[in-house]
Amino acid sequence: MTVDIHQENGAGNIITLCQDLEIKFQDKMFIVPAGFQSDGASVPEFLWSSVSPRIDPRTLRGALAHDYLYRNYVPGWSREDADRLFYHLIREDGLSWWKSQKAYWGIRIFGKGAWQHEH
Repeated sequence: MTVDIHQENGAGNIITLCQDLEIKFQDKMFIVPAGFQSDGASVPEFLWSSVSPRIDPRTLRGALAHDYLYRNYVPGWSREDADRLFYHLIREDGLSWWKSQKAYWGIRIFGKGAWQHEH
């Protein structure tokens, strides 16, 4: 996975995916296309110090896939699926169980408004 990280605005860095990213999870698949932009893991700011920075190699793939699902209606994927995928990918990419739990529950609790707003 190749990404370009650049400063978008005062709020923080923006990641631009430089090549397609294929995601497979529980017999489902989708592709995050090259050019897709993300701000990294959308864990609430008050959890950053105890989870990870917004842009971290251990959460990057999960954040890109999660943001893509939240912003685009992908048939067969629910909000719960997107959140479970995020957890699965950040664990697979090396974030500890404890930090992954905090990140997962942060998006489960605080991400509902973003999903409802988009869908």
